[in-house]
Amino acid sequence: MDCKKRQKFRAAFNKKFPQAVKPVKVKDSAILWSMLALARLYLATVQTGYIHPDEFHQSVQVMARDILDIDARKPWEFQSENPIRSVTFSALVSLPYLLLKYLAPVTSYLFEYDLLTPNTLLVAPRLFMTLLSFIADYSMYKIAQLCYLRPWSCVEVFASSYVMLVYATRTFSNTLELILMSLLLWRVCESMVDSTKVIRKETILQDLYDVAETVQDKVKLARMKSKLPPYNYVDSTVISVVVTYGTFVRPTFVVFSFVPVAYWLQRGVVTREVSFSYFNLRFLSLLPGAVITFLTCVLADSFYYGATTTTELLFWNVTGRSFVVTPVNFLMYNVQEDNLAVHGLHPHYLHLLVNLPMLYGVLGLLGLWSVSKYLVALIMGSMTKKPKVFSLATMLLASFIVPVFILSLVPHQEPRFLIPTLLPLVLLHSDDVLILTGRRIKMTKHFLFLAWHVWNIMCVLFFGFLHQGGVTKTLMQVHQHALHRPPHTNSHVLFSAMYTPPTFLLVRRLTVTAQAVDGRRYRMEKSLFTYDTGGARWPADLHRLAAKVHRQARQNSTRDVEVLICLPASLSEGLHRATPENVTLERLRRIRGHLTLEDPPDLSLTGVALTTTCGKVCQFLRRFDQFSIDIISVTFPHEENKAKGSMPLPSLTSSMAPHDSLSEATLHNLTEDEEEEENHQRDRSIL
Repeated sequence: MDCKKRQKFRAAFNKKFPQAVKPVKVKDSAILWSMLALARLYLATVQTGYIHPDEFHQSVQVMARDILDIDARKPWEFQSENPIRSVTFSALVSLPYLLLKYLAPVTSYLFEYDLLTPNTLLVAPRLFMTLLSFIADYSMYKIAQLCYLRPWSCVEVFASSYVMLVYATRTFSNTLELILMSLLLWRVCESMVDSTKVIRKETILQDLYDVAETVQDKVKLARMKSKLPPYNYVDSTVISVVVTYGTFVRPTFVVFSFVPVAYWLQRGVVTREVSFSYFNLRFLSLLPGAVITFLTCVLADSFYYGATTTTELLFWNVTGRSFVVTPVNFLMYNVQEDNLAVHGLHPHYLHLLVNLPMLYGVLGLLGLWSVSKYLVALIMGSMTKKPKVFSLATMLLASFIVPVFILSLVPHQEPRFLIPTLLPLVLLHSDDVLILTGRRIKMTKHFLFLAWHVWNIMCVLFFGFLHQGGVTKTLMQVHQHALHRPPHTNSHVLFSAMYTPPTFLLVRRLTVTAQAVDGRRYRMEKSLFTYDTGGARWPADLHRLAAKVHRQARQNSTRDVEVLICLPASLSEGLHRATPENVTLERLRRIRGHLTLEDPPDLSLTGVALTTTCGKVCQFLRRFDQFSIDIISVTFPHEENKAKGSMPLPSLTSSMAPHDSLSEATLHNLTEDEEEEENHQRDRSIL
């Protein structure tokens, strides 16, 4: 009897057991994405890392000079007779400067607060770029819906990539290229889905029309067919504007847009569902938007670079040299390998084997694995098992790998050149790096999940904060030092063994003018000078450069002169050891959180004297202090004699009163011609 009861109990338990172990369904929620979006906004305000000089020198450094009259050198791309960068991108990302220009006098008058600080000039464009980056998130969400994927899960993987947390918060042209690519893919995917639905209905109605026997049925079917939504030319304006403007932002956008535009043009044509004439008509529908955008960008660049004027254009007094087409100049420059050699030549496999894994970690490896499987199935598989060439999945896969292959043919390769491929890669493999259910899953899934998130956290810390992380902080400290230095002093600052410093963060005015009581106008002379010595130099060379700068400064001005050297802490010890006789070095400030990969700190303990108070562990931890930049004051012999009994040079944290007043500056009368030139430069239009 007991045996039968136990059997019944086991049967009942086994019947209910599948319900007990039923997989837990995870709802597609926006909570994680919201947290990542807030993290992106926060990181945009606190990041100190310096990924590449193009972040500043192809965007905000240019417009800081044109909009805010800040003394900042324009890079060679904007100075030559054949400029290769369109000003339309720089003007777009620097729109916050236009707002600051008009808000600064108001805040200064009402609250006595100077809005034009180095931190504001650094953070404002980054926040603006971060807000623009959410267009890519929205596009990702819409495409995921069209592909029947979990939209919030896709957006979560997209937002958790360090590309979005770091690169998307910076003023790179590659970031805008990513945003434009997301818009393009969204509109193309939606057009493909809508076209498939309409073409299928159109085909069914046409077949019914052909077999209809009565006139009434044919009329009814014809009316139903005429009421179908249009699909041939939908989004042609958006697509043409995005592709054309993207080409002016970065001419490589043509490579990224080729596959989506080709799929948009061929909808139903290759499969013979519609006539080939529609391919030509769709292509022609792209021309109006492309022509208008092209002319707008060309005129903007032509006016900005001074190739033509409004008067010349109105009277058509123009030639071929009157118009600047920056994408053409860009291509003409980059087809010459000698020009690329200046920036560095790389092997053709670098994108595939190094840059893709560096950008995307395991996601990049999964993408390459999918490409290899697709090619094997396409070539070796039977006709019934071959993948669908004209599906959305194939378009996304081609949008990922085709640009990578084409850009691999160019000998100069950097990881950021590939960031527009992030969106198709996430759509293809977001499920592979997420754990979405509570069911038992393979260890591989856990590994991919951990590898994806650990890699992105490490890269956020490295590229967002540590890599060249002291450069912008050093400029801010030099700015503060210049405000609190002794009066009648010219400062000469040498930067060595670091990326080209974005000197607009020093907030030096191009031309500072003032008006005296008698009505005469005066120009205040420049008192802060910067010198970029390039890569690492021998300590003796730096000392000779500092002495040369000091000697020339004494000859050209009657004001006091101070010389500062800014260099990585790993090199400052050698500078101190090589100090010439009668020259004094004083470290004014050590700015921590900086790594120069070209001259990394030496963490070995070879030759280090160990004491009872500081053993190996202590000395090793002290070595980590070399992840810094030192600001060193150089005092020459005659300055020491002059300084005896007088106030010493202040530290960077001194609270002395600012010196930039009219009475302390060297004054020059402005002639009428100079005044006219000043007004012309000040009122110069951005475009």
